[in-house]
Amino acid sequence: MSKAVRWQSWDGEGLEHMVFSDRPKGAVAEGALLSGGEARFAARYELTCHPDGRVAEARVAVVGGPQISLQSDGDGLWRNSDGKRVPALVGASDVDLSASPVTNMLTIRRLGLAEGESQEITAVYVRLPDLEITLDRQRYTCLEAGRRYLYEAVDGTFKAEIETEDNGLITLYPGLFRRVS
Repeated sequence: MSKAVRWQSWDGEGLEHMVFSDRPKGAVAEGALLSGGEARFAARYELTCHPDGRVAEARVAVVGGPQISLQSDGDGLWRNSDGKRVPALVGASDVDLSASPVTNMLTIRRLGLAEGESQEITAVYVRLPDLEITLDRQRYTCLEAGRRYLYEAVDGTFKAEIETEDNGLITLYPGLFRRVS
């Protein structure tokens, strides 16, 4: 089953279109985004998950710019597009694209937190548009099952209360994104 979703950036200038397919071998999210604000760019991505929801492959390309491809074995070992191990990413279970709520959706779905439950993760943080990659420790707390989650950077630099539908699709990410019809 596939579902198309669109998000608009908080400033109203950016737009993202994503198609999510929940498949027996693992979910797939494919999308394209046009950024707003000062750093205007367009990018496309494809995120493929293992059956347990951990990211198996992340491919991101900035139109007219850089592109990356990363593969994970699901146990925190990552390889680049040349098949070489990336030791700096060992231990990461998720991917976080800086300009998109899609990766928060994937993590919320994977964690399946009960109300009041929290979990810390390590994500491969991909900053757009330069595609700089770093590790980022994050915490998700379920405030209302299937509806509201607190997302926090473990280092205390950022937090936001994210609203979702029952299936984890982000509807509101205050200050960053809102879902549009």
